[in-house]
Amino acid sequence: MSKEFKNYVGLILLLLLVILVWRGLWYGFEHWWGPENRKDIGAFGDSFGTINSLFSALAFAGIIYTIILQRNELSLQRQELIETRKELKRSADAQDRSEKQLERQSNNLKTTARLNALNSLLNYYIEIEKISEFVSEIIEAKKKQKDCVEEIQNILNRKNEPI
Repeated sequence: MSKEFKNYVGLILLLLLVILVWRGLWYGFEHWWGPENRKDIGAFGDSFGTINSLFSALAFAGIIYTIILQRNELSLQRQELIETRKELKRSADAQDRSEKQLERQSNNLKTTARLNALNSLLNYYIEIEKISEFVSEIIEAKKKQKDCVEEIQNILNRKNEPI
């Protein structure tokens, strides 16, 4: 059984007990004391007036105590909300930093891939220069090598620029 269900069962049992006691007193006054003793029953009932006042005061004090407990609980909830907002802000900031790092990493990977491709082309043109028998192919391979080296230098210069 859950705790809430147990609390409701206890409340219902208490309510039934009060109703049974009230009904038992009503039955007792009606059947055990006859109509001739009703005057005495009224005086007997009036003697419980101070107890009624006491229970009313206790009920009022219970309500005040409940209000104080709720106020304290609301204060704790507000504090927890403030802490949660701070934590969410820190988490969002960390996520932003992580996003920037991932973007930087992605750009670095693209640059690395471009440099690798240029390096492969450069090696290809060097091989063509070595094995070619035609002067025009050698001149074209040297020009392409120069273009590849310039592009590699441009990429490295851009990489060294401040962000």
